[in-house]
Amino acid sequence: MLAKRYIGKKLVDNIFVTSKKAKQAIKEFGKENVVNATIGSLYNEEEKLAVYDVVESVYRNLPPEDLYAYATNVIGEDDYLEEVIKVVFYDDYKEVLKGMYIASIATTGGTGALSNTIKNYMDTGDKVLLPNWMWGTYKNIVIENGGKIETYQLFDNKGNFNFEDFKNKVLELAKVQKNVVLIINEPSHNPTGFRMTYEEWVNLMDFFKSIKDTNVIVIRDVAYFEYDDRSEEETKKIRRLLVGLPKNILFMYAFSLSKSLSIYGMRIGAQIAISSDEEVIQEFKDALPFSCRTTWSNVPRGGMRLFTTIMKDPELKANFLKEKQSYMNLLKERAEIFLKEAKEENLEVLPYKSGFFVTIPIGETVDKVIEELENKNIFIIKFDTGIRIGLCSVPKRKIEGLARKIKEAINKFSKQ
Repeated sequence: MLAKRYIGKKLVDNIFVTSKKAKQAIKEFGKENVVNATIGSLYNEEEKLAVYDVVESVYRNLPPEDLYAYATNVIGEDDYLEEVIKVVFYDDYKEVLKGMYIASIATTGGTGALSNTIKNYMDTGDKVLLPNWMWGTYKNIVIENGGKIETYQLFDNKGNFNFEDFKNKVLELAKVQKNVVLIINEPSHNPTGFRMTYEEWVNLMDFFKSIKDTNVIVIRDVAYFEYDDRSEEETKKIRRLLVGLPKNILFMYAFSLSKSLSIYGMRIGAQIAISSDEEVIQEFKDALPFSCRTTWSNVPRGGMRLFTTIMKDPELKANFLKEKQSYMNLLKERAEIFLKEAKEENLEVLPYKSGFFVTIPIGETVDKVIEELENKNIFIIKFDTGIRIGLCSVPKRKIEGLARKIKEAINKFSKQ
């Protein structure tokens, strides 16, 4: 009875499946005896969802019409659309990015921004270029919209961004496709915590400028960027690289309030499009609202009002940033514990710079290793041939000794 294009599609989300196992183990053995590293949300040291005091206070004091009424526009509240651009590109973006055209649209989380972009810029049957280490939902979004998958190797043999493989894959697709849609999840990459250097961004942008006869739509997934410790100076230098891009290169930023304000269930995000060509941005303004209206109609007004209230009030914003810094410090402390012990145990970890997750490559025995860890009430997420640890949700006391236990499980099966 299904439409032909939906036959055979079935969601298998191992994150939710494994998380359910962890919750069952907690019921059976008690929270202190279980390591639940499956959660992709920010938790405090008491293993409860991180809720910012400023966010809670502002939200509880919003007027009822902001909480319960529709948004005033399908694409989102005007002040929200302006504030998300400022968060990503800073307050002086109009001056620094002079000559570039920018527009934003409110979406249902970062996922909505990703889906909306692929739906509108990928032709049916085309391939979308994704990193080999990736959040698995990228694939599902492409398949949902009638596309196929091509992957590039994220890392070279030195642990740097694999520019050569990325470039070659883009050029191969450019020979056969009018549009090449690709995703770069950076900084604080999910699942590895990888971040590119400024020099790597320079090489990348120079390469994009060399492409002449193909449209390239670069989706930059910045869901976790606010928990990255890249300096403001370097971030602004990378921002300036957008100036002067040819009109066949469109950058689309996928922004998520789930991480920024720790309001995961409100499902608020944004698409931010930037181009050197006014017509390209006008196309965005014309076509994307159509998809919004026919998919989710509009996003919750309360979440947008919450964000703009905090961002536009200097005192509230300062208090929020102070709170956020404390969680960034906590993430750094957790990462330092794990990475130090991993080094002592000679446990290989994919290049980590910042963010919610670290990933350990394992290989063909990955399923056996996961089973062994689960038998010890350690629950992690499988990513291809590796395992992802959610530093964001595991308290420091449970991270201590975790690297050793993972290494022991790997060694047990590597000797067979």
